[in-house]
Amino acid sequence: MLGAALNIKLLEMCSKCGACYSICPSCVNLPGYDPREVIQDIVAGDWEKWLLSKSIWQCLECHYCLEMCYQHYGFENAMTAMRAVATKRGIFPVQVKRGWEMFAKTGKLGEPAMPARKKMNLPAPAASGGEELKKIYALLKEKRRGQG
Repeated sequence: MLGAALNIKLLEMCSKCGACYSICPSCVNLPGYDPREVIQDIVAGDWEKWLLSKSIWQCLECHYCLEMCYQHYGFENAMTAMRAVATKRGIFPVQVKRGWEMFAKTGKLGEPAMPARKKMNLPAPAASGGEELKKIYALLKEKRRGQG
């Protein structure tokens, strides 16, 4: 399942390289965060233990590793794939669930701080498209019911 989503040969080289480790914001600022450990276990086929770890959720997806990577692969790919597997199995931080619920309800991942926008003379944010999203979501649910 995970191996199909990742290039294991590139990950093996990634686990030995570490060129991006010193510029990764999570590696630099989170004590004990080392995605190379996760990658080594993915390469060894012993990755399922990481599904319950907060480590796979600490990657910021900032793309620094991709920019620095000699292979143009980066460990972000591994963290994204691990998150996808964990989510499919119902394993995710509560913040992810709350974010999804807010997005499904409003079409936004969060609400802008209107007082701060006003103080900085910023205009009101554009409409979120939440109503259109609700319609699409309802159609999708209806289609799934028709198939089941």
